[in-house]
Amino acid sequence: MGEENSTMKTVTILLTKYSDLFGSFISVISGNGYSHASISIDGEEEIFYSFSYKGFVIEKPKKRVPKTRKPGSICIRMQVPESAYTIIQEEINQFLMNRERYAYSRLGVVLCLLHIPHKFKNQYFCSQFVAEILSHAGAVELKKKESLYLPNQLIDGIECLFSQKQIAYNEI
Repeated sequence: MGEENSTMKTVTILLTKYSDLFGSFISVISGNGYSHASISIDGEEEIFYSFSYKGFVIEKPKKRVPKTRKPGSICIRMQVPESAYTIIQEEINQFLMNRERYAYSRLGVVLCLLHIPHKFKNQYFCSQFVAEILSHAGAVELKKKESLYLPNQLIDGIECLFSQKQIAYNEI
C-alpha cells in the first residue's frame, strides 16, 4: 500500500504575536508579522511544542494566554501520512526526554536575519525548530534552509507534500 492510501494525520503550525521587546523586534523585522511559531500533533490543538528563551517548551495556548501575547493568530493545518507523523512524534519525544540539553538560539535568530545558514548543536529558535521537524519527517519541501525561517515565512515558505495547507485566522 503506498503513501497515498495510508491514514492521514493532522499537524498544525501556530503563529502568534508577542508584545515583549524581542517579539516586537521580530514582528517589525518580518513586516509586522508573527513573532512565534509552534507545532501541534495532538489533533485537538491543545498542546504545542516550540522553543522560547526558556529552551524547549510545551505550550497550551487555549488554556494559558501569556500577558504579552497579542490577539490574532494563524493556524496552518496540513495532512501528513502516518509514516511522516510517526517521525514527527518520535522527534518531539526525543526533545521531551532530553529537554535539559536544548537551549534557545538568539545568535541563530541574528544569523537568520542576516540570511546566514547555520546549525548549532542542541540550539534552536522557534521557527527553525518547526521547519526542521517537518522537513526531517518529509512532510514539507522547504524553499531554503531550516535556519533561515522566521515565523511569518512559514506561511508561504513551505510546500506541503501531501495536502493543501489550510490556513485559519484567530482560532487560538
